[in-house]
Amino acid sequence: MDRHWSIRPHEPERIAELERAAGVPWVVAQLLICRGIDSSDVAREFLSAKLTSLRVPRDLPGASDAARLLAEAVERKQRVVVYGDYDADGMTGTAILLGCLKMLGADATYYVPNRLEEGYGLSEAALEKLSKQGAEVVISVDCGIASIRPAEKARELGLRLIITDHHRFAESLPVADAIVHPQLPGHDYPFAGLCGAGVALKVAWELCRQVSGEERVPERMRNFLLQAVGLAALGTVADVVPLLDENRILVRHGLVSLYQRPPLGLARLMKVTGLDKKSRLTCEDIGFTLAPRLNAAGRLGQRSWRLSC
Repeated sequence: MDRHWSIRPHEPERIAELERAAGVPWVVAQLLICRGIDSSDVAREFLSAKLTSLRVPRDLPGASDAARLLAEAVERKQRVVVYGDYDADGMTGTAILLGCLKMLGADATYYVPNRLEEGYGLSEAALEKLSKQGAEVVISVDCGIASIRPAEKARELGLRLIITDHHRFAESLPVADAIVHPQLPGHDYPFAGLCGAGVALKVAWELCRQVSGEERVPERMRNFLLQAVGLAALGTVADVVPLLDENRILVRHGLVSLYQRPPLGLARLMKVTGLDKKSRLTCEDIGFTLAPRLNAAGRLGQRSWRLSC
């Protein structure tokens, strides 16, 4: 197959201008301009990738409503089930929300469907089973946005349903008590590339903010969220979403968090694979060592995973 290369013109004057304005080496200025970044302020923000550059969680469509419902469930001691997915993104997102709920004292557990027997997404049979087991609130992770009929079933069962997802939706949205999605119709969130774990992190962050009543959450919550950034980074790389905007920030800081404060399950996996002996983690360590092992569990029909203690 013939390849057609589109080569950007070399513009030494623009490169030199950005080199001076942003205080970066010439070759870095050239690479930035090739990426479409020619403003010194944007360049500095891109290179620093500070955690404080993450958008506040309430800006994510539906996150505030979801957090409010979860906060009510915690206060009322309602049984909450985090309904996840069997891939690495779904696992990490599930671990984030389950860990957050348990940290806040919720009566919470998780459910991950069997890929070989149940397939992807919310299922009516699973929701019926969860309802019989006493579930009152179900929050999906990395799935649910196209589950029209299961959402109706949840309402019939009297379940309060919260959907968090990042996948494409159908012509109509499911009927749910809250839907969290970067591209939710009627909203203009500026970044559509968050993965399921990234969306889950934003919901957990907003939940901590609402429960604490503070913009800067208490140290216990802050420590949890910093650990959760590592899980979100794992899910981001594993799901092969664009490493741009917020994803770049999550991965940059998440790699450090994952190395310094891994949850118990991942700490064991890193020891088995020898990653604990490295001086630092890279995206390749996630993409070729951790994520394939997590994904394998779902593909083999094995559901006995645990990323958080």
